[in-house]
Amino acid sequence: MDGKQFVAQLKMENEALLAKIDEPPEPGGVTDRDTLAALLKMALKNEIEAAEIAAEWVSTTPELDAKVALARHAGDEARHYQLVEERARAMGISLDGFRPLDPPSPVLSYLRTLTTTAERVAAALVAREAMGGRRNAQFLAFLESAGQRDLAVLYRDVINPDEDTHHNAGCELLAKLATTPGSQEAARRAARELLETGNRVRAAALQQTGATVIPGC
Repeated sequence: MDGKQFVAQLKMENEALLAKIDEPPEPGGVTDRDTLAALLKMALKNEIEAAEIAAEWVSTTPELDAKVALARHAGDEARHYQLVEERARAMGISLDGFRPLDPPSPVLSYLRTLTTTAERVAAALVAREAMGGRRNAQFLAFLESAGQRDLAVLYRDVINPDEDTHHNAGCELLAKLATTPGSQEAARRAARELLETGNRVRAAALQQTGATVIPGC
């Protein structure tokens, strides 16, 4: 199959794993300040890890269009980090001693094992951004139900639209990159492993925080 056909098939295959986080959040949920602070720190970790890995890959990506896409992706995710950080500090949430890259999450550790551009794009831009978009749609509903209007506006107007853009750009790139059986199988494997790792991280975070939803990348 050609690259476009492969990406269409991959997106359908990803749905089986994405469906695990696609149920609507329970009404209300945990809204105490400590839980909200924990969720925002989780959001910050997600954003800076997404920026970190995209930036790491820029210098080792030979394809110019992919190199530019990763550089732009790193910049967007860094901007998200700054915006969420500003909002958290304005809410009086202390970030003293907060080190979001220490230790790296299982998702970041997995992404660092990928060596080909097709694998990287399939995992980070196609799969992870789809996963992040799902989680952030739930997180937005959570914020609105908790009365966190300013944060909700940030996710609705800036972060969530950016994640959709990243995912769509990744799909276009992957259609150009995954044109052989070998590259397609590698991309499929990378996307699947990313989503399975993300689901394991999500399950642990829900149990740890007691919240009904967690933010995405």
